Amino acid sequence: MMLFGKKPQAAPKKTAAQYILGISSCADGAAAAMLRDGKVLFSAFEPPPGPGCGASAFPAAAVATALEKASEAEGEILGVKDMAAVAFCGKPQREYDRLRGEWLQAAPAGYGRFMETAPGAFNKRRLAGGLLAKELSAASWGEKPARLLYPEHQLCCAASAFYPSPFEDAAILSLDGPGEEACASISLGSGEKIKSLRELIYPDSPQALAGALTAYAGFGTESAWELFTAPPPADPARSEKFLAAMTGELANLREDGSLRLNKRYFRTAAGLKPDPARWRELFGIPARAGGPLAGAHLDFAAAARTAIEEIVFRLGAQAKRLACSNNLCLCASPELKLAAEGKLKAAGLFSGTWSQPYSAPEGKASGAALAARHIGLGMHRSTAYGARLGWGEVPEQVLPEETETPVKVSQAKPLAAGARLFYSAYFWVAVAPKGLNRPRPASAQEAATSFYAVRSSIYSAEDLNGPA
Repeated sequence: MMLFGKKPQAAPKKTAAQYILGISSCADGAAAAMLRDGKVLFSAFEPPPGPGCGASAFPAAAVATALEKASEAEGEILGVKDMAAVAFCGKPQREYDRLRGEWLQAAPAGYGRFMETAPGAFNKRRLAGGLLAKELSAASWGEKPARLLYPEHQLCCAASAFYPSPFEDAAILSLDGPGEEACASISLGSGEKIKSLRELIYPDSPQALAGALTAYAGFGTESAWELFTAPPPADPARSEKFLAAMTGELANLREDGSLRLNKRYFRTAAGLKPDPARWRELFGIPARAGGPLAGAHLDFAAAARTAIEEIVFRLGAQAKRLACSNNLCLCASPELKLAAEGKLKAAGLFSGTWSQPYSAPEGKASGAALAARHIGLGMHRSTAYGARLGWGEVPEQVLPEETETPVKVSQAKPLAAGARLFYSAYFWVAVAPKGLNRPRPASAQEAATSFYAVRSSIYSAEDLNGPA
């Protein structure tokens, strides 16, 4: 008879299939994915709360729906304790450390950037400090997960592209933006193993550069495809000058695909957004804001398309050299996926390709679950690999159920006055003084032949333990 304390948690149910819950939380939104015996059963995302909102970084509605789908598939009610593992994309403490370094580097000019990102960063840091287990408990009748894993951001991206692919081995190119320190990576996938080979460290991000060029040409994320279907330049000579400025002055692009952004043209205090005045000084034209694509703006768009295709081609060629595989798995933003259809496809470096099919948040959630299954739990992949594929060909596959944003998602509310006062005081007391006294990093050696960070290691189960 128990007089004090809580009732002990019941043992996990013996399920007919293995279930793994994946969770992600990033600037694009939060998401949850349910894996059933290695197949994505369900995935859904919740949109980002918006700048300066104090909403939780935990996708409670998507998690609850994922558990419901697992229960339907199993034929009995399942909770988080019945999952073989719950995997969270990224190391929250390391991501917070990166953001804190950003705040310190930009202080005191980065006050606006801090107020925009701090609420989400602090919430995500709390997930590393025990809040994640509490949120899972609240979504599942007070239960706690039997095993909680934290695969790195770049590993989740690589896993989401490689494990569902039909290849036994493949070069993996992840161009998904920053998580902890790395913002892009080249890896090798073989069987259920993934080996990290090279990384680009934030802020030298191919995604940031491609996004900035696409936006300056007048195309948003949803209309990025229009950049790659635009007409040829009106003045090829002027377009060549734009291209030289993009790959020589705006960014220092190396033959191996590594690059270094010229911080003079990006506002560090605003989160690496382009500096409109300096971009106009460099290119001699303002950003296109609607209207017909003609004249100098048409030449700029053609140069931007060529520059992005060249970056992806060089990264792909380096992945081929390092991984020595005829297959490529790609996890990237929409504009970079479109760029891969250009020069890289025409070069014929790879006989088979596979592109991660989910949205960014859902891809990270499913990647976290897949990494947990194959690396954390050591489960083997199916040996029924597909036949050799041509560029863009994919085998017949069953994609996860498409869902609308869960109806239970509550609208994010702006920070209360007291919370804004707290964050403001924290910035001026704890961040700004340290930022003023913080030595600026020495200028990079621009004569270096490569800007990659070398990391030649196979991910192991131990790498998934702990949030830091």
